[in-house]
Amino acid sequence: MKPSYFASLLLAAVLGGVGSIMLMHASSVQAKTPTGAVSETVTVFVDATFGFRKKHLASQLTKSHAEFSARGYHFADMENYVENGDLVGVFVTYTRN
Repeated sequence: MKPSYFASLLLAAVLGGVGSIMLMHASSVQAKTPTGAVSETVTVFVDATFGFRKKHLASQLTKSHAEFSARGYHFADMENYVENGDLVGVFVTYTRN
């Protein structure tokens, strides 16, 4: 066998040992909970497939933002929902304190 094979095997053993030692000494981390008032969160689905119009999703999002803004909510997050490579719609999350 070639010396490079043994060098690679030795390197893998050393790195594996160091990695396991580092994992054993890692401390656990917990997310901090907010201490202030609990906020209300609402997630809605906005359909993008109505009539196959390109501007439908944008107008629906504008309406959704206006409706929830009038109720005191503000935009928090948006995630696309894609099925078989096609945009089906978006999940929009609003929050208020």
